[in-house]
This record gives sequence, C-alpha cells and structure tokens, in this order.
Amino acid sequence: MNTSIIIILTTYVLFILEVLLISQSFFYTRRERKTERPSYTPTVAIIAPHYGWDDATAEHTESLFQQDYDGDFRIYFVTHDNDGTGHDVSYPHLQQLVKDVPHADVFLAPNIIDNNLPRSQKVQNLITVIEKLPQDIEVIAFVDADVSIQKDWLKLLVSPLQDQSIGATVGGRFYFPQTWNFPSLVEATWVNFQMALQGDHWLTMVWGGSNAFRREFLEKGQILQRWEQATVEDLNTTRAVRDVKRKIHFVPDCVAVTRTSNRTWRQIFEFTNRQMIMTCHMGLWAQWFGSLILFLPKAFLVIGSIPFAILSIGTQTGLLPVVLIPIFEVLGFRLCCRNLPLWLREMPKVQDTLRISKYAAPFSIFLAGINAFYAMFQRKIVWGGVRYEILSATTCKVLGRVKDK
Repeated sequence: MNTSIIIILTTYVLFILEVLLISQSFFYTRRERKTERPSYTPTVAIIAPHYGWDDATAEHTESLFQQDYDGDFRIYFVTHDNDGTGHDVSYPHLQQLVKDVPHADVFLAPNIIDNNLPRSQKVQNLITVIEKLPQDIEVIAFVDADVSIQKDWLKLLVSPLQDQSIGATVGGRFYFPQTWNFPSLVEATWVNFQMALQGDHWLTMVWGGSNAFRREFLEKGQILQRWEQATVEDLNTTRAVRDVKRKIHFVPDCVAVTRTSNRTWRQIFEFTNRQMIMTCHMGLWAQWFGSLILFLPKAFLVIGSIPFAILSIGTQTGLLPVVLIPIFEVLGFRLCCRNLPLWLREMPKVQDTLRISKYAAPFSIFLAGINAFYAMFQRKIVWGGVRYEILSATTCKVLGRVKDK
C-alpha cells in the first residue's frame, strides 16, 4: 500500500470518528426535545456581567426583562469600577434601563488591576453579585451581555435542574455573522461546530454565556473557592460538576446567539487560541486532546494528501478520494447544524448564512487543530484588555492592562 493511500484512509477514519460524534449529539437532541418535565419554578437570580456598550447590548439587556417564566426571577447586571475613579461605560446605561424595573439591579465590582485582585475581571464581577444575593434565591443563571436569547430561555435552562443528578445546565452558543467576510465565516463554523460536542456524554462542558445551577451547588461544588484566583468561571464549574459526580445537562433549544461582523484574522486567532489555551491548561484534557488528535492530523492530512494525489494521477488512486475530503467536512457541518432549534434554522438570513458558512468548515477544522497544538506552548492570554497567565485550573496571574494598538 503506497503512502498516498495510507494518508487518505487515515483521513477517512478520522472523519468517521467526527461523524459518529456529531450523530451522537444529533440523536441526543432529538430525545431531549421529546422529553416532558413537570413544572419547576424556583426563585432565580440571573447574573449578567457587562463590559462595554453598543446598540446591540441594549437590545440584549432588555430581552432579559421579557422572559416567559412562571416563577419569580431577579436580574443582576454587573460591571466594574475603572481606574479607581470612574466606571465602565456600561454602568450609566444599565442604571437607566433598570430604574423602572423593580426586579432588576446593577452592581459595580472593584477593578482587579487597581485593587490587586488575583482573578479575572469577569470572575470578580460574578463573585461581587453572588456574595450579595438574597437568601430566597434557589437557582443562579448566567448570561453574557453580547448574546441574544429567546423568551423561554430561562424556563428551558431551569427546568432540568429539578433532577438532583444534574449539577448544571448549559445552553448552546451560535455565532451569526452579519457580514460574509471569510474570517467571520471561519470563526462562526469554529464556534458553531462545538454544539456537536455537547450532549449526555463526558465531553459536555459548561459555557459561561448561558448556564445555571442550584444555589446549593455553590457550597457542594466549592464554586467560590475554585473561582478565588481563577481566569474563567465556566471551566472551573465544569470540573466542579464532575468532581461531585453530577451531570452537565445540555439544553439544545436554549441557544444564545452572538452577532458578529467584519472580523479580522488577528481577532480570530486571539479568540480561538484563548479558548483552547484555557481548555488545555485548566485541566479539561479530554476536550483539548480530542481536538489535537482529531483535528490537527486530519487538517494536515488534507493538505499533505494533495501532492500525493497529484503524483498519483493516472494510477488507481487518483484525485477523487482527496477531493471528497473537504466535501465530507462540509456535509459534516450541515449535519451539525441540524441540532439547531427550528426557530433559528428557519430565520431567512440564518439559512443564507449557514448555506455560505458551511464551505468554511474545512478551514475551521484546520484552525482548531492549530489552536490545540499552539496551546501546548502558551499559557498567556489577553481578555477584556487585561493580560493573564494561566498557572493551573484554579489559579491565574494577572499581568496587567494591555495598551490599545
């Protein structure tokens, strides 16, 4: 058997493993959508950390006031102090929005740089609110400021928590490019493919932009202790759920949408590398190693097989097996998109975007492999204008502010 055939066959085997993973998530999603649960309406605190402000942020913020939830819920927006004298630009906007909403409030967290605090600013913001929650709060839900959610978001996220075997629930993340420049499409497929990694298996992770857990889990999972010096909260929450032998429950219809536009390659590399560096060095070895083993060899095999295919023209191998590889990646991404809720898939502009972005799937797979490889050699990230070094799953070093370029 010549080298080109070995390369092509290896690539096909890796693709089959990818399809099996996507299929598992697909069938889980179908079962979950058919599951009926009794009504469960505990008192909920929604914590929404903020950084920066624009028209889209205002729209996303107001959507929290319109949640179709039969129980009591309170909304706690939080941003941070700035330079010891001012505050983040979002603070006055949030105050204005909540002034006529009795079940909403705004908190101002201390700035981690000015106060020499050993954790990320987002983690500090969340801790600031949690430490001041009223005693009657039974469930804590988290949502990012830059996502759009549906009216049933809270109900869908909270309902499975009536099962005591579930430690946390998590919604999906969907990137929706508003412009079709190539970096934006690559980033969107990179993010959106991750919903195929969520289900009822050990790869399922908590995503900080849309998740919830019962308040009692703060103590059982030692959440605040894990966050005390942490870079991010969600990966530590993932580890906490596993440590107490509970399940992370993925809610497929609870999708938070992030609209993006005109992203640059520099922004894409910074974002995707940061995600993989955190995954690698915060102890989620399976997710990182899976990306390294599944995506990196396949990406290089796709590229490396081209010269072998050219050399084999006229032989029994030919170009067809190689040409089919990126086509299979496109088809795999289409299958992954079948997990999206119907309300999202039927949006006309989403349909058009999915139709175009699927062709970026082979490049996104290649990028994920490069990210996983790069993460082995880098522990420093930039996030929210601050540079951090990840020392361990629960410990980071705050290196200081990053000057705008």
